[in-house]
Amino acid sequence: MNRLKRSLVGSQSRRHKNANSEFAGLLNGERFTSAFLIGTGAIGVAVLVVGLISGIRTLANPTIVASSSTTGYHLTAYNSATQITNTPLLSAATANNNQRVTSKDDTLASLFESGGEHNQCLVEKKQLSEADMRVARIAWKYFENNYNAETGLVNSVHGYPSTTMWDTGSALAAFLAARDFGFIGQKEFDDAIMKLMNSMQRIKLFDGKAPNKVYNTHTLEMVDYGNNAVEGGIGVSVLDLARLISWMDTLQCMHPQYHNPANSALSRWDYSELIQNDEMYGMAKDPLTGEILNLQEGRLGYEQYAGKIFGRAGFPVDTAMSYENKHRADTEILGVKIAHDARDPRIYHANNYVVTESYAMDAMELGTDSINTELLKNIFEVQKRRWKETGIVTAISEDNINQEPWFLYNTIFTSGLPFNTITETGAQHNNLKTVSTKAALSMAMLFPDDEYSKVLLATIGSAFDENLGWYSGVYENGGYNDVTTANTNGVILSVLLYKKYETLAKICEKCGAQLNILSDIRKQPTEDEADDEVALLCETCGPEE
Repeated sequence: MNRLKRSLVGSQSRRHKNANSEFAGLLNGERFTSAFLIGTGAIGVAVLVVGLISGIRTLANPTIVASSSTTGYHLTAYNSATQITNTPLLSAATANNNQRVTSKDDTLASLFESGGEHNQCLVEKKQLSEADMRVARIAWKYFENNYNAETGLVNSVHGYPSTTMWDTGSALAAFLAARDFGFIGQKEFDDAIMKLMNSMQRIKLFDGKAPNKVYNTHTLEMVDYGNNAVEGGIGVSVLDLARLISWMDTLQCMHPQYHNPANSALSRWDYSELIQNDEMYGMAKDPLTGEILNLQEGRLGYEQYAGKIFGRAGFPVDTAMSYENKHRADTEILGVKIAHDARDPRIYHANNYVVTESYAMDAMELGTDSINTELLKNIFEVQKRRWKETGIVTAISEDNINQEPWFLYNTIFTSGLPFNTITETGAQHNNLKTVSTKAALSMAMLFPDDEYSKVLLATIGSAFDENLGWYSGVYENGGYNDVTTANTNGVILSVLLYKKYETLAKICEKCGAQLNILSDIRKQPTEDEADDEVALLCETCGPEE
């Protein structure tokens, strides 16, 4: 999977914070002191982490906050009530006045209803607490700062006007959460989504087939990872496309008015070279010869996450979807069986990263079954055991970092080694291991009753700046990895959507609210499946029993 490898991040001031419910100990409003012993393996150096938190402002009353971004765009945010349902766009006074005049005969009343409020697909499982909402507001700050009004795209890294389709998917998740949590009104949400949809119709496609790996967020030009304009682009990441498709699917489910625009944008792409032999293929242009290569993309973990997304959209990807495909192998780390991809990087020229992120996203976004539940449990358990045996808090994923080489794959297993931290080219940087904020929060949400979840939350509890968003993490050796990114903050907001609704994909399936991408290689629906598509507005879906 491809991400921006470079960040332009200045010194960012740190803030303290606290928690409640699943985020217990991370964001509570009372003064407290929390001390945790963090070892460094055989060296046994202990660090005492003391957090003193007090005077957190009351968040119960709706207020309007104007935020300026580095791009000069001002996005209005609406602070909603402590216990969140769906906050209407109108002011309380106007709403009270409307109660006197609105009736079943008021044809225009729905114009100003909160988007999704009456969408019966949205079966709320839990209300979000004040602590949840503070976590979410901090994450949303990143998007206030990095949204580009001229294109609807969001910078992948703070202040750096470049993005990938993966990060565009994460940004879309953030906007869906912000609207659902009441941070922005329906007008602000629609303006942003309309602009994004327009850009998705306008962007030039690599080789006329699919979106380039990277775009300039101001100009929509195809660029390389250094944000240099490249005529014709550099290639296509099919894994990145999958994440965008996943959140486009969720968009048209939560806001059915975007069913046709989402399908139209995704139907521009030619999938014939992306989906072959039940697997997924990316595209790359040889920088010397200009030859366009089609290369199988995805290794165990990310491959299944992306494969399931394409499978849900009707594409034939049986091999890519299965965790028990021919490429799987297993190894034992600290007494825990960990699945990994058996393809040799020396032959296939692609590393086999085992990280938290892909398994957590699969479970939260697409749902669990007996296979991925066991895999995820082992991913959590092996990191917990490393902490128990060494004292080193462990939450492993890929992340931007605030120093060279700027982007690292911190892995549970890769290149035949456990707990190996490398670049995309395989260079080791085990001295730069980090506790990933998005991995820590994801595991804490998925395993809320485990003692280790509280340790994870305490470790990343101050890894944010209220004016910038959540940092990518903290270094195992000490210090903040204070890069702020669309992916970290988008994942955090999607984690809270999961807490509120559980797996949205399952709810949308129940309602029949799914994409209908036009493609010759897409599996044609059966007659019964075609009939189900008339339920796209979820008119007959009630709350689950």
